Amino acid sequence: MKKKLCTILSTLLLLTMLVPMVCFADYSTTIPLTATGNSDTVIYIKRPESLSASTSDRTYTISAVGPQGTTIKLYKYDAAEDICKLIKNEIQIGASGLYSTVVELDADQNIFVVYAQNGLADQVTRIDISKIKRSTVDRLKSVTVTMKNFIS
Repeated sequence: MKKKLCTILSTLLLLTMLVPMVCFADYSTTIPLTATGNSDTVIYIKRPESLSASTSDRTYTISAVGPQGTTIKLYKYDAAEDICKLIKNEIQIGASGLYSTVVELDADQNIFVVYAQNGLADQVTRIDISKIKRSTVDRLKSVTVTMKNFIS
């Protein structure tokens, strides 16, 4: 009986010690789209301004600012596997406090996840970028010009 009790207690003690390590686990090559961090102030995303954007370009520049030494990883959502995969390895923010990277865009919707970590604080930010056709942009511009002419 004592042996069973010791085994159960030692198992519980081991689990108690491992749970905090799991909570602060660093994501490696994948991250779930639903992941959350324990802070939202590790970095400030500068571009896109509203965490979503539309462009007709085949690339897009994501930029952020944060404290020196903050590490950032960038992931892209793969709908077929329902997981975000690492596309930009860990980069550490330097003395300037600036982070910037160019990403390739697929057709239609592109979802990126920025994972930033500084000490025990980590932040997970989702960014949605829609790729639209150049013809759609041209049509929107012509509508805007027509409306300006109508109002004037």
